[in-house]
This record gives sequence, C-alpha cells and structure tokens, in this order.
Amino acid sequence: MGIEDKKAFVDSYDPAGRNSDDIVVQEYIDGRDFTCSVIEVGDGCITLAPYVYKTNEVQMKEKLLTFELKFDGKTCIEQLQKKPDPELFERLQQVAIEAFVASGCKGSNMGCEVHLRARPDGKVFAIDVNPKPATFAPEGEFQDLPIIHSLPGGHPAVINIFIANHMLRNAMQGSVLEKVACAYDKVALQYSRDDKNNVITYACFRKLVNQFDFAGTVFDLACGTGSFGRILFESKGRASTRLIGFDISPRMLDICRSTGLYDATHIDSMESTLAYYHCYAKSVDHVVCFSAVHFLRSEMFAFVLVLCFTLANKSITISVDDIPDQYNENLKQRGYGFMYSTNHIANMKSFGEPPGWRLTKGERQYSWTSPATGDDVYTTYFRFDRIPDASRHLMFSTIEVLN
Repeated sequence: MGIEDKKAFVDSYDPAGRNSDDIVVQEYIDGRDFTCSVIEVGDGCITLAPYVYKTNEVQMKEKLLTFELKFDGKTCIEQLQKKPDPELFERLQQVAIEAFVASGCKGSNMGCEVHLRARPDGKVFAIDVNPKPATFAPEGEFQDLPIIHSLPGGHPAVINIFIANHMLRNAMQGSVLEKVACAYDKVALQYSRDDKNNVITYACFRKLVNQFDFAGTVFDLACGTGSFGRILFESKGRASTRLIGFDISPRMLDICRSTGLYDATHIDSMESTLAYYHCYAKSVDHVVCFSAVHFLRSEMFAFVLVLCFTLANKSITISVDDIPDQYNENLKQRGYGFMYSTNHIANMKSFGEPPGWRLTKGERQYSWTSPATGDDVYTTYFRFDRIPDASRHLMFSTIEVLN
C-alpha cells in the first residue's frame, strides 16, 4: 500500500495503541465449531467442504478453540462428510458465502476463511472472517484437506483461479478474444465447408453420441458452426435434449443458429458462459467443448475446468488438442501470433478423476489439419461422468443470486 510508517498506520485505528488493556467481549454461542473456505471465482465463489478441528476433550463448559488447544500436538483437521447431515453441511456453506459477501472480501481475487458455530438446534453463526487465511497448505498437520479432497485440480487449480480472477478483472483476455473472433468470422463459411476436417470431426462426434448419454440441458462451449448439434440430433433426435450453443464469433454463430437445431445461441466466452450460467439455464446437465480449449491460458483452463466439474450434473466431454510447438511458430511467421495455442494435455491429466466423477473415455486420435499452417493435430477426447448418488461437496454461487 506504500505506507512507510506501518505502526503509526495501525495505531491510527486504535487510539489506545497496541499495548492497551482493553477487553473485547463476545457473546458465547453454544455449539460446534466449523471452518469453511470460500474461493472467489470471477464474480461468484465456490465454497469448499467444511472442516473441523479434532482436539482433546476440554473440561470447561464453554468449549473454545483456544490458541493452546489449536496448536496442541494431538490436534488435527478432519473434513466434514456430507451424507450424515446434508442440511447442516449446506447451511454451513451458505452462511460462509453470506459472510464472504458481507465482509467485503469480494474483489480480493482469492477468497476467505470463515469460522462458524452451529448450535444444537441447527442454526449456524459466522464467528469471524479471515481474508488472508493460513490455509491452502498442501502439507503438514494443518494441510487443507477440502482443497486436496474436494476441489478439482487441488492446490495448482486454486493458484490458477486466483490468477484467472486477476486476468478477468484487468481485461487481459478481451483484446486477444476479439482478434480470435475476427479471424473466425473471416473463415466461417469456409470452415463449415472444410470437407476433410469435417468428415473426421463428424466421425468422432458420431462415436461419442452413440456411446454416451446427452439427455437434458447441454452447454456446447465454442460451438462454432454447430457440428456437434448436427450429429447429436441426427443420431438421437431432439426429444430429450435442450441444446444451447456459445461462441465468440458472430458469423460462426449465425451459421450454427441457421441449422435450427439449437434451442438458443449466445455470443460468450467459455469462462464467462460458466461463470454466469444462471443467465442461460437454471442448471447444466452436460458440458461439451471441442477443439477450443487450446486458446485458453493455463490459468483460465483451470478456471473453466473447475467450473465444469462444479456445475455439470451429469457429464463433461472435452477434446484437448495435442498442439505441436511448430504449429505456434508457423502461426507467428504468418502473422497469426494472437492465435497462440496451448497444449493442455498434461494440465488435463493432472486433474485425474475429481471426487464424485469417473473418467469414462480418454482416446487419442488424429483430428484436424490446420488450414493456416498445414500442421497435423492429434486430439484426446475426455469424457467424465458424475458417479450416481455421489455427494456434491462444492457449492457455487453468484453475487447476483445473493443480492
């Protein structure tokens, strides 16, 4: 903050100074202590699974987590399980979200840690909010179990989300997306008539829709000219599917819309679509995205993937292109450096199988040849299905909903 005399700055908020004998009096609320971490995600937030400190029994009636008790050698952290009491689990998360908003932590790009107490009657109180918590520790006696065991991607994903939040607030994506959209606008008609690449793409899509279920509301991210929708309805009809397409190229989206197969189409980026999904549907059953995530930086890829795993009720189907290094060099030489593509194969595999999900497909094959550079690109198709009856430990909320 550029403050030279930090002590004077602090003391200015405390007339009696740091050596004051003032006493802070807080009403004691009988009940159990819990802690819940809130991760800021764009203009919304994800609340992780609550956890408790397991300590030695104390003799006093008022069971307080004192400094000495918290740092006792036998004290440890235990993540709360949802199934024994789902109502309490979700109430703790909801109060943590309310505390995140009320405390003004929104805009930090990170989030906060909320200490809570639940009375025997089930009512939950936020005791305090720590905007810079000593959490997210990957190791040690106080390692952050909710991040390790409930957040897709774990600690690397958390750091990437923080960076992605900063990128979104500082419009670091905007100018690049505009150039990419303009480039696709220029080739929209040619793109839809690219017989060689389309034959291969259609074959891949046909295999997917014949093998897996897509009943319900489907978000087709970066839908392009609507190739997936064509194959989906050709194979399974429209009776049980509500298909919504999203793309940043208006002309690509015009062609997609002209097929009449999509229930709705919207100009929006992958990250914005998911962050504001409630503007397009009450809930999302399936998320599909093909040959597009390579335009995302690693930080934004993690941001998008975490939201996919948090929001999707049934499945996620994503193709990740194995971009060769030479491809980017060739793009740069031809004046298309803004189309830089990232190989996310390793990033995708690092997510493994997040809690509550099962990887049901991971198949690599030749996919397309770049019309701009002539490079051949191989793609791995990843399909994740939510495990039936698995507990959902994450709660996503948007600030608009809270207000």
